[in-house]
Amino acid sequence: MMAATIIYWGMTFALIGWGVWNLIFSIIYLKNKENSNLWFFAILNTLTVLCGLLFWWVFNNHGWQEYWLVKATTTNSLLGGVLIAYVVLIVAQVILGREPKVKTAQ
Repeated sequence: MMAATIIYWGMTFALIGWGVWNLIFSIIYLKNKENSNLWFFAILNTLTVLCGLLFWWVFNNHGWQEYWLVKATTTNSLLGGVLIAYVVLIVAQVILGREPKVKTAQ
């Protein structure tokens, strides 16, 4: 039964795809000076990281994999690297998402 392997790699590639999608739209929003949209992406990415961490936690415990999926699969460091990249992306989105203060006439 390869369900554990399919689920693991499916989730890993889904996280990579979602991250690339977010990166592309973050660049587009920065280019169009729509910085406040980055805050929304940062919130979505935070929820994505929390789900990814839960998934990573379960799949790094072979006992839990065997309980939920009957058979365990081996994991590698790609998923951990993707989650670290998400944290970097979230920090960048929060920093770059700030709107510049409007100067008032004196």
